[in-house]
Amino acid sequence: MKEMNDINEKRLQSLNNLKQNRDRSKDKISFSNIILNNLFINSFFYKIILKIFGISIGKNIYFNGPINFILKGPAKNILIMNDVTFGKNITLKIRENGRIIISDIVYLDDNVRLVAARDGLIKIGEGTRVGANTIMNSGGKLTIGRYCLISNNCNINSSNHGSKVLNFIMDQDHSHGYINIHDDVWLGGFVTITYNTTINEGAIVGANSLVTKDLEKLSINYGCPAIKISERKT
Repeated sequence: MKEMNDINEKRLQSLNNLKQNRDRSKDKISFSNIILNNLFINSFFYKIILKIFGISIGKNIYFNGPINFILKGPAKNILIMNDVTFGKNITLKIRENGRIIISDIVYLDDNVRLVAARDGLIKIGEGTRVGANTIMNSGGKLTIGRYCLISNNCNINSSNHGSKVLNFIMDQDHSHGYINIHDDVWLGGFVTITYNTTINEGAIVGANSLVTKDLEKLSINYGCPAIKISERKT
């Protein structure tokens, strides 16, 4: 019990260190990159335009290229907080009453795609970094905690496509659930997470793994489906 309390205390101290170093997860854009990509995109006027359309946007937002907004629902359902950095070719799509919440000092790398539909939610916690080509779809509830590392080409989907024989695949109903990714989780490249799963605090998922069930706190997991192979040590 004492050893676990010591671990929790040290992890809390580590979290406080991350919170104090707000620039850790933010790649500042150089002047030359602003000129080469699009001078207007990081201007005051672009951010004003986003606000005019109803998108909530905080301070110190950095764009490496224009965002592909697909708004088939209320623009106010997109909330971008402070010190967020976007890579190139990011897509933020909402349908019906879907919501996307991007917390402080989040970094989204190139070609990340977030889609929230129905009454679905995608919420990315403070300080989390999302790798290139990662896709998140949610017709349910998809939450990612603080200071997570989501590597490249991950597929995180809180919905499931129907497969009834009487209907063509493109004419199927969907079922919707949840994905809870807690603080300090690391997903390796090309990880897939299916709906109705929880990845508990501090867990690691190895590259190319398929997560179909809950993963333990501080566990190291690998495989298709992913199983616990070890745990994080002090």
